[in-house]
Amino acid sequence: MQIGIFQFKPTKSVSLITLVVFIILIGLGVWQLNRAQYKTQTQQALTLSLQQLELEIFLPISEKQNYRFRHVRMNGYFDKDHQYLLDNRVEKGRPGFLVITPFIYANGKAVVLVNRGWLPLGQTRDDLPDISVTDKQQLIHGILADLPGKLPSFGISKVESNGQWPRIIRDVEIDQINQELGYTMPPYLLQLAQQNEAAYAQNWRPVASGPEKNQSYAIQWFAMALVILILYIGLNSRRLEEE
Repeated sequence: MQIGIFQFKPTKSVSLITLVVFIILIGLGVWQLNRAQYKTQTQQALTLSLQQLELEIFLPISEKQNYRFRHVRMNGYFDKDHQYLLDNRVEKGRPGFLVITPFIYANGKAVVLVNRGWLPLGQTRDDLPDISVTDKQQLIHGILADLPGKLPSFGISKVESNGQWPRIIRDVEIDQINQELGYTMPPYLLQLAQQNEAAYAQNWRPVASGPEKNQSYAIQWFAMALVILILYIGLNSRRLEEE
């Protein structure tokens, strides 16, 4: 192909490789923009929800009810015999667990999962923290939030189980937990307020960082795609000799 005084003549293999790399870089940029949009929407939803009055929950929570990021209070008791340790949760550079415990409404009509907070990992993985909690009736306060994001599995089992409790889990698989315990819990995780007696260190944040970081990453991916395109054109173009 001749473009002015230049001849553009790339090989098929170079063109194919360039196309694949270009598409990947553009895809990564779009993904980062989508992440930025999600974080913006999440921050807006959080701001609006936290401005509303605290709800007292008596009945099962439906997925159709918009209780995301609402301040709530519930009267009931913890299922102290069936608790989970959410693995690979880091706080200030230290590895540890999030303590996840079902909370049963006092009327027995519903159950919700509660994040009681973060505890550090012991000297070994067999040295599990003491997460005992009373099963006496109590009033708890917190914020209803999304389930934690899932970690890459890389073929690793999501549950470490020897038939004993507490279970060590890599992700909060609500359907699996419901099936295991015989509950019907909604896809929410109640972030227990720090003032509750059963709460540990609370490090919950709706998003790890603001949308600006993802927007910056998107610009970098798009810039790399542009560089690849310029190199592809420049390295495969030759100046024609003047007659």
